[in-house]
Amino acid sequence: MNGSLSFRRYRAAFFFVVALLAAVTAFTLWNELRTNARIDELFGAALEREALIARIRVDAAVLENTVDDHIRATDDDARQLADARMEETLADAKEARLAYTQGLPEGEKELWKRFDETARALAQSARVALRFSNRREAERARQHLEAELRPIAEQLNALAGELAHKDAQETRALLHRRESLRTKTTFVGALVALSAVALAVAVGTSMVRVLRRQEHTIQQQLAELDRRNHELDAFASRVAHDLVSPLSPLRGYLTLIRRSESVTDPDVKEMLSDAETSATRMAELVEALLRFCRAGKRSEGPPCELDTAVSAILLEQDQVAALNGVLIERKLARQVSVDVPAQLVQSIAQNLISNAVKYSAGRPGARVVVYAGREGDEAVLEVTDNGPGMTEAVLARLYQPFFRAPEARGLPGQGLGLATTKRLVEAHGGTLRVRSAPGSGTTATVRFPSVDHPRSEAARSQKTVPAELVSAR
Repeated sequence: MNGSLSFRRYRAAFFFVVALLAAVTAFTLWNELRTNARIDELFGAALEREALIARIRVDAAVLENTVDDHIRATDDDARQLADARMEETLADAKEARLAYTQGLPEGEKELWKRFDETARALAQSARVALRFSNRREAERARQHLEAELRPIAEQLNALAGELAHKDAQETRALLHRRESLRTKTTFVGALVALSAVALAVAVGTSMVRVLRRQEHTIQQQLAELDRRNHELDAFASRVAHDLVSPLSPLRGYLTLIRRSESVTDPDVKEMLSDAETSATRMAELVEALLRFCRAGKRSEGPPCELDTAVSAILLEQDQVAALNGVLIERKLARQVSVDVPAQLVQSIAQNLISNAVKYSAGRPGARVVVYAGREGDEAVLEVTDNGPGMTEAVLARLYQPFFRAPEARGLPGQGLGLATTKRLVEAHGGTLRVRSAPGSGTTATVRFPSVDHPRSEAARSQKTVPAELVSAR
């Protein structure tokens, strides 16, 4: 329970770190995009104000030239053209001044006020000069142009330069503040990211410590479980051995009593026969249990040839198969060696082949195929029958000790054969797989790591030599 809570806390901390890093990344990216957009906006506004100032200065110069042209005009058409140019220039200057006031920085407002008043004074002075010119007072208009209009234009030009310089200063100050804010944000983001990384390292270190402790605990529990399994197997083996000892004389006594001339009652003889049969079944069950307990340990012994060991079992099973009307087909490759003692290979083959014969018996065209050969680096023993097959539910419980399928209840057996065979195969580094389907028969496949043939140099140097198959019925 505590381990589960610890993992929940660590998992929550991990997701918190991931969320924190994602938030920092998203905020940094958003701030960078916003800062870049604001900088572009500031640069655009500064350039636009600079263009408006230049536009007003040009309008002031054009206005001065227009007034001079109006004074020098000799006919009404020229004066009207000058009037139109002057009005157009004044309108353009007014439009530029109005556009400049939008988004005006706070530091430029006082200077802009003076600049705007000077621009208005320039426009007023230009109109006064035109009034004198329209009344044919050219000399007075020239004096007004020289004495008032040009000094105001020069003052406006000077204020425009100051305004441009001030605008550049304000823009640089805004950019500096924006860059400072970006630096602070980046620093804070880096600090948070480093904190998240430190937290992740701490969480990871704690998880590693917890996992190591749990791994150590699991190893101890596995060692304890293995020790108890060995003790249980040893106990079961001792119990089985002790149970076998009294059963043999018991069966002998029952047989002697049943055959004794002193027992003449048929019912008593039948009961003695049933008791003898039960004692025999009990002895077989105890022997099967004893084999099951011993099957979990690896047996030391010389390697054997798979086909030789299987052939010895087939000689025994041929008679049983013939009596039950089952045809056994052999496909045995020579010189396929496994690092398993011959008697254990025979025990495995005995169980698989006897099962195939038992479950195929009584069916039309009953046939069992026994294959032994090499596939890559593995030695394979495969037994296939065309019996009734098994369902998925039966396959899922096939290796459980004492389990018997419903359709096998009427057949002899204790339900320990396949469980013993599986333990025996796995104890020697092999695998056992059973494939079956209702009405499609059953295939049991045993795979062992193959070894080079002990008497064949060719087998040691060429592992891919095709196996020679011998087929017989």
